[in-house]
Amino acid sequence: MEKYIEDTALSRDFCQGKSAKLFKKVHESKKPLRVTRNGQDYVVLLDFKEYLKLVDKVNLYEQSKRSSEVK
Repeated sequence: MEKYIEDTALSRDFCQGKSAKLFKKVHESKKPLRVTRNGQDYVVLLDFKEYLKLVDKVNLYEQSKRSSEVK
């Protein structure tokens, strides 16, 4: 997982009022942020535009997979 998501934050950082800073970091860097809770991976934060790109890639993959199954 480390090769895909370099930055990590703790869930308690959100309770300590650091969420705006973390959101800004994700938005400006366009890199995902892994949030851990109780020592385990919990959620990943993505910039919205990066999320849309990811969804487009998944949709293209699914379309190509369906079209190759039909042939």
